[in-house]
Amino acid sequence: MKKFVLILAAAVAALTISSCKKDNGTKTVTVTVSVDESAVEAGITKPDSYVITVTNNSTTTAVTANTENGKAEFPGLVPGIYSVAANAVVVTDGRQYVFTGTEASVDATVDAAVTVKVSAAKESALVFKEIYYTGCKIGEGEYDTYFRDQFWEVYNNSSETVYADGLCITCLGNNYASWDWSTIYEYDIPNPEKYVFVKTVWQIPGTGNQYPIKPGESIVIAQWGTDHTAATLGTSNSINLSGADFEAILGESTLWNGTVITDNKAINMDRVIESGYAMPQWLVSVGDDAIVLFKPSQALVNENFIASTNGGYTDAREILRSDILDAVQWRTNEEDGLKEGGLFLPSDIDAGFKFLGSSYTGESFSRKVAYTREDGTVVYQDTNNSTNDFEKNTKPQIRRNGAGVASWNTWAK
Repeated sequence: MKKFVLILAAAVAALTISSCKKDNGTKTVTVTVSVDESAVEAGITKPDSYVITVTNNSTTTAVTANTENGKAEFPGLVPGIYSVAANAVVVTDGRQYVFTGTEASVDATVDAAVTVKVSAAKESALVFKEIYYTGCKIGEGEYDTYFRDQFWEVYNNSSETVYADGLCITCLGNNYASWDWSTIYEYDIPNPEKYVFVKTVWQIPGTGNQYPIKPGESIVIAQWGTDHTAATLGTSNSINLSGADFEAILGESTLWNGTVITDNKAINMDRVIESGYAMPQWLVSVGDDAIVLFKPSQALVNENFIASTNGGYTDAREILRSDILDAVQWRTNEEDGLKEGGLFLPSDIDAGFKFLGSSYTGESFSRKVAYTREDGTVVYQDTNNSTNDFEKNTKPQIRRNGAGVASWNTWAK
């Protein structure tokens, strides 16, 4: 009888051990991961799913799965201590929200359930990739200069498709109330710290999803989308912008000197704000300035401008700082940029500036490469500090580093 009991006990023990093993005899556990979104700011669109990565801290072996209804299950894991990470990306109106959360030391020596609390960081999906404002020399004379070839290249730095429709571009260099730029205009408006103030705004048209920009693609906004190397315009010192996506002109016009600004294949932008002298094209300073890319969250009204409280021709339109996607500033005198109050933008928008020196040098500056994704698309450095994020080029180049052309731009193919 005792022998039978011992045999039965041994059989039960063997069956129990067998039920906790894989087919190869290794004990396994299941880790169930839930995502907690309570720390995500209200109003931010949340992802439909998260990528969950579970990593064994000892072997560094990692497995991934997508959540369904906020949960992901990982059966068949070797017992041990694990790190759990949750990641997702949501792109809305040109803004990229990166959702992340981690749990560093999860005890999974037995079946475990872990909750990962995520937060969302706002990044700009769209960034300025290259800026050329200086103009160039087209002769030996002091006034043999050219500036109609200015351009601003905007790049999709995210991993999702975004749309150019409704994007706005503007400059802030006219916000100083004194010729030496020692005094900035002050505007009589509640909570002025929430705004930047501008006089001219150009906007990309579109219905909302008319002009997609895929990851790794860029759009080129030209002052004038033509070939500026033509003998009748610039010289070989200039650049061919006939493949630009957009041009900041209202249509064909004739300048005071007889030059005809032709209407080209590039899509005409809309001048939606003009509180100063209205011209049929956009002229950006060849000296000091700051440029802002934004997606308006409220209607832009081209009337009832705000006047400053400290004189001058000061009418301006307020733009919410929270609408700004990217901004870059530059000075031609490095000392001016380094002195207190020497920059156009608040430091939380751009903590530095780019210094290129004199006008008409034919120089541009472009954003530094951070890394390249496995699919070959480039990701550019974006620390909100133009001093660190950009480098100087002796000659401008559109779509540097192999940036792609949007599918709808058939004239640049």
